[in-house]
Parts: sequence; C-alpha cells; structure tokens
Amino acid sequence: MKVSIVIPAHNAAATLRECLAACTAQRYTDCEIVVVDDGSTDATPEIAREFPVTLIRQPKRGPAAARNVGARAATGAIVAFTDSDCRPHPNWVERLVSGIDDRFCAAGGSYGIANRDEPLARIIHAEIAARHSSFKESIDFAGSYNFAVRRTVFESLHGFDEEFTAASGEDNDFCCRLIDEGHAIAYVADACVDHYHPARLWPYLRTQARHGFWRMKLYRKHPRRSRGDQYAGPFDLVAPAFALLLVVQPVLWLFPYIIVVQVVALLGALLLAGFRLGTAWNIRKQERGLPFGYCFAMLILRDCARGLGMVRGLWHFVARRRTTA
Repeated sequence: MKVSIVIPAHNAAATLRECLAACTAQRYTDCEIVVVDDGSTDATPEIAREFPVTLIRQPKRGPAAARNVGARAATGAIVAFTDSDCRPHPNWVERLVSGIDDRFCAAGGSYGIANRDEPLARIIHAEIAARHSSFKESIDFAGSYNFAVRRTVFESLHGFDEEFTAASGEDNDFCCRLIDEGHAIAYVADACVDHYHPARLWPYLRTQARHGFWRMKLYRKHPRRSRGDQYAGPFDLVAPAFALLLVVQPVLWLFPYIIVVQVVALLGALLLAGFRLGTAWNIRKQERGLPFGYCFAMLILRDCARGLGMVRGLWHFVARRRTTA
C-alpha cells in the first residue's frame, strides 16, 4: 500500500535537510514525499530539491492550506503528515501504517526530542511525554506532526480547515470532524518523530500566545473541546486564566471593595501554583539537572502567554462576532 508523506515547510532551511534525510531513509519503501513550500524566503526550496521529492511552491497561506495542497498532489492510499522541524525514526511510516485497519482509518504517533541539550526544550518534551504516556489504543486527538489517514477519508472531510491560518488548532479541528463522522484514530506509541522543540524563551511564549488565540476558534467551532480531550484536560482551559490572576494579584488588592474578586483570584492563583509545582517536580525528576525553580517559572510564564492569547482570541472569535452579528 503506497504512502504519501506530506511536509509543509515555511522558512525551514535549518531543519528540513534532516527531516527529508529521515523520510527518504524509511524502511517502508512504497513511499512518495511531497514538500509544500509555503512562501519561504530562505533556502527551503533549494534544500528540498536535493532529495527525491515532489516540490510544490505557493504563496504563504499557512500549514493547513499547505497540507491540503500536498494531499491533493498525493497518489498514495494513505497520507502521512509530519513537519519540517521533525525527524522521523526509520520505522515511522511502517509503524504508523500498522495502526490503520478495519477499526481505525487514521493513526497518530509519539514525540521524541531532537535538541536535548536545550533546557527549555527538555521541559517542553517532558510534559508532552507525560501526556502521551496516558494514551490508550484509541485516541481523540493526534497532532499533524505525526499523523496518517486514509486518503479517501481525508478527502471526504475536505482536509484541514484553512481558516486556521497559523500552526495551531487545525489538527484538533480535523480530528473532531473525523470522529464526528464515526471514524476512529489509533495511537501507535512506537511510531515516533523527534522534534526540535523551542529553545528560546521569547519565541516559545509567542507560540503559546498563538495557541491560546486559536484555541478560542476551536472552542467556538467545537464547544465540547473546551471540556478537554485525551491530550489536554479541563485544567488546560482554566490554567491560563489562573495564571493571569496570579500576575494581577498586587493590582487587585489595591481595590478592597471587590473582596469577592480578590478571594476568587487568590484561590485560583493558589490552585494553579500548587498544580504547577507538582508538574515542575515531576519534570525535575524525569529530567535530571534542570533546576526546579526554572521548570516552575517556565510553566507559569507559558500559562500567562497562553492566557493573553486566549483573551485576544475570545474577543476576536466570540465577542466581536456577536457584536457585529
């Protein structure tokens, strides 16, 4: 059964060569590789031409649109997606395809780490690994960095929603629609890709703010996702709000007449702090050598950034649209 590997790439010169080298070295031999250059201004297309791939170039439209373009050009019965900053293991396609059978029309795999020498990347990876460890055979969400689906099913759902113009939420939305149509997604733990997680604080916080922003569109389109899924629980929705309350605590106490708001804010902030202290402790145990305080601070900053993005998304996707309706 032929598999088409689709890779969206935007200014991916730093990591694309490793990604394509890993994809062309797959043990599963009946593969084609489609790279969609999404408006890159660096050497991305030149690097892609070094490998036996189909290269498609387009103006920047976002990863959802790029994946759809790649899937339309694909000729395989199964379309497998990964990202340009991922490095699939040699048996990645082989193991991912093994999860697709009469019960499952799609499959998702796990996440490794490509830049273990970076402290921030290790924190990010440790938290993701803990979430993946709770996955069962059937899952309700798989990230598009490591995902395969029957092409006929992908086409019947009209691919990814291109209104998600950034790399956030489009894979969650696709999984929602797939499950709504009665399909199922398998989890294949040993279908692994190593990922270059963010290593610098400011780009990471900007990414988290973007995730918060697009989460509001996802929740507006699929309200049940606000209650959580197998990857992100309900606390992931309220934690950003609690983080913002933690930040504004000193300001709130300047207004003694809003005592109820102060108490609620304090309790929320204490709940978040307690929960994140536990998360930081678990990360510290898993990733020896990382300072506990550093882990805790990164988690709180992440929650704050995501909270700011959610506030912006709440206004953009919910409040403003109701006002203009």
